[in-house]
Amino acid sequence: MKKMKNIYYLLSVGVFLLAGACNNQLDIDPTGDRVTEEDIQKLVKQDPDLVLQPMLNVMVAAINGFTYSSSVDTRNFQVINMLLNLKGNDMVLANRNGGWLVNDYELRAYREQSTARVAVYWGTFYKYIYYANEILTLIPPDVDLSAATGTNEKIMRYKAAALTMRAFSYTYLMWLYQDDYLHGGKDKAGVPLHLDNKDPFKDRAPAAQVWAQILADAREAVRLFEAAGSYQTEDRTDIDGTVAEVVLARAALTTGDWETAASAAGRVVAAYPTLMNETQYTTSGMTLLDNEAIFGYKVDINTSKGTSSFPGWMNPLGEGGYGGSQASWLAIDRRLYDQIPETDYRKANFVAEDFMEITYPSSGSTVHYPKYNSTKFAAGTLTGMTTAYYQNEIYMRASELILVKAEAEARSGDDAAAQNTLFQLVSKRDPAYVKSTKTGEALLAEIQLHRRIELWGEGGFEFYDNKRWNIPVDRTDSPNHLYKEVTLSPQKDYTFQLPLESELLLNPNITEQNP
Repeated sequence: MKKMKNIYYLLSVGVFLLAGACNNQLDIDPTGDRVTEEDIQKLVKQDPDLVLQPMLNVMVAAINGFTYSSSVDTRNFQVINMLLNLKGNDMVLANRNGGWLVNDYELRAYREQSTARVAVYWGTFYKYIYYANEILTLIPPDVDLSAATGTNEKIMRYKAAALTMRAFSYTYLMWLYQDDYLHGGKDKAGVPLHLDNKDPFKDRAPAAQVWAQILADAREAVRLFEAAGSYQTEDRTDIDGTVAEVVLARAALTTGDWETAASAAGRVVAAYPTLMNETQYTTSGMTLLDNEAIFGYKVDINTSKGTSSFPGWMNPLGEGGYGGSQASWLAIDRRLYDQIPETDYRKANFVAEDFMEITYPSSGSTVHYPKYNSTKFAAGTLTGMTTAYYQNEIYMRASELILVKAEAEARSGDDAAAQNTLFQLVSKRDPAYVKSTKTGEALLAEIQLHRRIELWGEGGFEFYDNKRWNIPVDRTDSPNHLYKEVTLSPQKDYTFQLPLESELLLNPNITEQNP
């Protein structure tokens, strides 16, 4: 009988077991400190919540930037995406106070194998995969998951959540560590494909194989969630079927499966038909886990990520936050700003005058926050909170999926459907917007423009989109970029090398490094 890891190791990484609560039930082996994989699988059949819920909690906590081990890097998902957006055209580091974020903005030592950022991204997403595989390993292989009947309904939800997170993580790894699928990446090496945690030393799987696994995991997750009655839950912090469908839509769009991308995105949009209104969008909408928010993080007084969190950087009202009184300000590139019509309220998320005055109540200090600087994430304090970097975070929202659907329809040649889908979003943001009559490449360019406007500052989207659209980064003629000496190829320059110390030196089976 195959033995699992020592139970104390499991405790140390927080995979499962809450202190004292279930010790007696898990003290199965006569030695008192080891259990078999089969023993735990039997327990999962009896009470899946006992074993799998703590493991799911750990996996979700990792996404939100929290771990149960101080030795694990705790940079959160949203900050990683912010650092990637700084490497594009549309985001400007408008004040390089104290040197924060300068290397990311100036693209210095950002993709080479020995750089810290490369290791952080790699370690972050493989950490999520590790937790997902731990859950999947302990689901008994003989449980019938073809339909929900009794206890197996819970098991279906846990498996679906783990498959969703694995597909989500491999999507980001492939976006980062190989060329875009439709621009030469399909036939190149992907990343090591771990479907369990038994062998840490794998060579890179072919990119096409990794993407096929991503799509398969996401599809199966959607099926399981639907069968278990959890396609859409009320809690926007849940990994549910709509989250799995977002992962499926993103992967299908990347691999050129336009029909799947449009269909998956359309189902999500139908589930979240209410978009933010003007007041929400221009004040606190990016912190509200309602309306179009699909998946996010809910802050409370005990779980704030502090000044180095995403709102800590992006909220200029956050006193003490790096984007607030410490003044690492982020602005929109004027070239994009000037393309936003005056009737489009998304333009109000950026300072229109020479400056706006912000006074921080605790210190009494006042700053002049300059033109083009972002107020998109500038929200005040939540109830009971003392500083404005205590904010909820949105990881997925319905507007993105409207744009995914429109792009997939345009790329498949269904211009009329794409025009209607784009109108569904832009008419809500700009009452003067007239439904587009453009077709072909002109229509696609219009969709891309509105994606850049709508999703500015979110999700690392500009980085991934530039790569997916094969659009170079060129700041040379920008009126307000402080660092203009950037002209990048969207494939080679946006494809990271595998990390040296955390992968290449430890894994003798890696046979190929990216150029």
